[in-house]
Amino acid sequence: MSLTGLPSVSFAEPNSAQMSSTKEAKLLKTYTSIIENHLNKNLSIMRTVRILVNNYPEHASYIVSAAFDLTPNKKKAIIMAAIQAEPAVTYSVVETALTYFPSNAEMIVQTAIETEPAYIDDILSLAIAHSPEKADSLITVTLQNHPSYSESIMRTTHQSASGNLLSSVIGTLKLIPESADYVLNGIKDFFTSLGGTESEAYISKEQWKLLAVEAKNSGLDKDRLQWLVDKGYLEQKELAAVYNK
Repeated sequence: MSLTGLPSVSFAEPNSAQMSSTKEAKLLKTYTSIIENHLNKNLSIMRTVRILVNNYPEHASYIVSAAFDLTPNKKKAIIMAAIQAEPAVTYSVVETALTYFPSNAEMIVQTAIETEPAYIDDILSLAIAHSPEKADSLITVTLQNHPSYSESIMRTTHQSASGNLLSSVIGTLKLIPESADYVLNGIKDFFTSLGGTESEAYISKEQWKLLAVEAKNSGLDKDRLQWLVDKGYLEQKELAAVYNK
C-alpha cells in the first residue's frame, strides 16, 4: 500500500531528467509557499527575496522565479534585492528575469548593471544572446547610462552584435553629447586594439563618417578623431570635409 492508502503501482525508474524536473518543481513550490507566507505577514517582497537569497544563494533562480510568479509587477525590486543579497548570483538572476520578461530586456539589463556594475560584461552579453533583435537598443541604453564603461561594452558586444556596434555608438552620441569624450575614448581604445581587416569586415566607411559627424556635433575637436585616419578608416580629406561643413 502507498502512503495515500491506495494500492502501490510499479513504474519504470525515472531518468535523470525526470528526477531533475521533479526536484526543480518541488523547490519552486517550496519557495512559493515561503514567499507567500512572508507576504501574508506584511514583509515586503524585496526584504523577503533578500533574506532567502542571502541564506540560499544556490537556489537564487528558484527564489526569484517564485517571486516573479507571485508579484510580477515588482520585478525590478526582485532583481535588485537578489543581486544585492549576493552579487555572485547576478548571472542566474538576470537569465531567469530575461526568460520571464523578454519584452523588458532593457529594464532588466539596466537594473542589474546599476545594482552590480562589476558584472556589466556578463549581463550585457547574456541579454544580447537572449534577445539578439534588441542588440542595438541594449547597447545604446547601456552606453547612455554607463559611458565610462565604453571600451568594456565594445569588447563584450563586438562578437555577438558586430553589425549593431557602431550604429549604437552613433545613436548614443546623438542622445548624450556631453558623454562623447568617454564614449570616443572607449571606441578608440577598442578599435585600436583590433586588426584593420577585422573591423572593416562589419563597419562601412559611411558609418565611420557618421561617427565623425556626431563627434563633431558633440563638440570634439578634429584632432581627437585623427586616429580614424591613422587606422585607415577614413582619409584625411574625408575627415577634413566633416569639420569644414
